[in-house]
Amino acid sequence: MARYFPLDEYEARWTRVFAEMEKRGFETAVVFGRGGGTTDNCGDILYLSNHYAISGGMDSLIWSARSFSGIILQQGKAPELHIDEPEVRSDLVSIADVRSSNHPFASIAKALVERGIKGRVALVGTNFIPVKYYSQLVDGAPQVEWIEADDLVRSVRRIKSPRELDCFRIAGETATIGLNRLMEGLTGGLSERDAAGEAAREVVRLGGRLQMIGCNHGDTLGFDQRFPLTGYSADTPQPGDIVTGTLHAAFYQGYYLDPGRTGVRGKPNDDQRRLIEATAGIVHALTDMMRPEVKLLDVAAEGDRMTAAFGGAISPIMKNFPFFGHSIGLGFELPRISTSMSLPQDRVEKNMVFGVEAFLSLEGVGAAFFEDIVIIGEDGNELLTKSPSFWW
Repeated sequence: MARYFPLDEYEARWTRVFAEMEKRGFETAVVFGRGGGTTDNCGDILYLSNHYAISGGMDSLIWSARSFSGIILQQGKAPELHIDEPEVRSDLVSIADVRSSNHPFASIAKALVERGIKGRVALVGTNFIPVKYYSQLVDGAPQVEWIEADDLVRSVRRIKSPRELDCFRIAGETATIGLNRLMEGLTGGLSERDAAGEAAREVVRLGGRLQMIGCNHGDTLGFDQRFPLTGYSADTPQPGDIVTGTLHAAFYQGYYLDPGRTGVRGKPNDDQRRLIEATAGIVHALTDMMRPEVKLLDVAAEGDRMTAAFGGAISPIMKNFPFFGHSIGLGFELPRISTSMSLPQDRVEKNMVFGVEAFLSLEGVGAAFFEDIVIIGEDGNELLTKSPSFWW
């Protein structure tokens, strides 16, 4: 095995993060991530070190903070990685100075004391660090004033490098193939779990790590999935049913996409066609608006206008996701495209990657979902998810 990205890619990332630290007035930062079978909070560590913590589970007599790892970033020094595993994968990890410990939070606190670091230290990961592990930092390094800076690395990650964009293109090809298999199954008479199995085979075969395959139809259609525990049920859509399918996965080298489509098993009636075409139409229109320097609040306002013009009902999934998309990279990222969640300064920028999505619902007909993933370009956006817009 070998790293996908060369070392100079990581060195450039460290340089950008150190510059962001200096801009914010930080001499030192500590960045935590969590793996252990999920991709929810592994992005910052993966971005800086290419380390993924494989172990999960509860604390024990000899371990604490399984699945967590942390990086010390101090101006003028090379990054230092602390992991919860006894040996480092030196063929994969980009950081040379790696410390192994059964207690990674305590290990980082001890290292800060040994370095003589005092005062303000940026802490990345406060949104998912458990209280008991934060206590190890406080007790182990009482001279440190921990300052929340969860977006420190994420603010640098939002603009993708040329190599990252190439990686995303590979991921987009896999996402397209996987979503096609899913929708072919759902509209072609397979049960949800059989359709999901066909999609999963393709994603895994092409190097992806699945996070969730979401399917729905019938009387639960207004929700994200028919069976939330797995994402897919044993039920089979019947002729005339609207079906929805979505794939959430780290499709290649950890880079995440979450495309989705809505179709009909068989020939759609006029109301079904109107619902599904209107949902796709919102995404296509908003994607065309997503040009460099455009305010996300303006894009979201147009989405709200188009949704209101369609009319219809408000489904549970629309309440759960009150936005028209999000930045995406090594997981879900900010900013969102939303009149309630976007900030006035949030703008589209070249070489960002966005998921653009829409949800609509029509009483007595059902609900529809559509999402595409695009790279923001100077002269035009590049569509990564090339599945057909309509499935019937």
